[in-house]
Amino acid sequence: MTIAERYLRYLEEIENGRRALPQGIVLQKENPLERAAELQMQIQAMGLGQFLRLCAAQDGETLSDAEANITPEELMQALQPQETEQEDEPPKIDEPDGPRSAYAVLIDCCSLDEKLMYYLIDVLRRDAEEEFQKLALVTARKAFTQADFLYWFATKEERADEEEFICVSLMDACLSRLAAEGQVELIAALISGDQTTFDLFRCEAPELRQFPQATFEWYEKNYLQRFYPLRYLLKHNGVKFPKENRA
Repeated sequence: MTIAERYLRYLEEIENGRRALPQGIVLQKENPLERAAELQMQIQAMGLGQFLRLCAAQDGETLSDAEANITPEELMQALQPQETEQEDEPPKIDEPDGPRSAYAVLIDCCSLDEKLMYYLIDVLRRDAEEEFQKLALVTARKAFTQADFLYWFATKEERADEEEFICVSLMDACLSRLAAEGQVELIAALISGDQTTFDLFRCEAPELRQFPQATFEWYEKNYLQRFYPLRYLLKHNGVKFPKENRA
């Protein structure tokens, strides 16, 4: 077992209640996301090596000197996806319903909490790599870079089926036109998924008027549920998306 696998196992077992809290760790939050963040803060205060030693001791194990003295930076490097993974393929995490994209899990977690969403936007806008990777660990239990995440997001529709590609192309064009016209409230209603607003808009929008497939169900399936509103928000808030994968 690698040190990265050991660390992630300890985190998962603590979060799932299968491991007693190591001495010095006291968690008071009930919300799983807040509890995970609280755990990360206490690990940082205790020291990564001490946390690993205490967890290993619970299992009657002793870490090697290299493992016990690993730095947070070395751990982050060890947690990076291996080069053998398919290019542009996001790391996966195991969940009860099957493996899921770690990128999607991060987005879902941040979408549940308005403050966390604002924090994600702020971190990406500032290009705060270390803060982003800590957020990824808290939400998705995986470390990955901003560049990989943003490249995946920027090129998402290019890997989609034809229906999704057409929907994203049309709706992005609509939103760009509305932004140029200063129709901020209409944009907000559309990306929030208000069906009445969309149904009225599609009857007037030149981009959609001659496209009978452009129903709300089509929009919901191919745009709203695929995280494209968040991508628009990130761009609107000044987040720069790489045109090429820098990994």
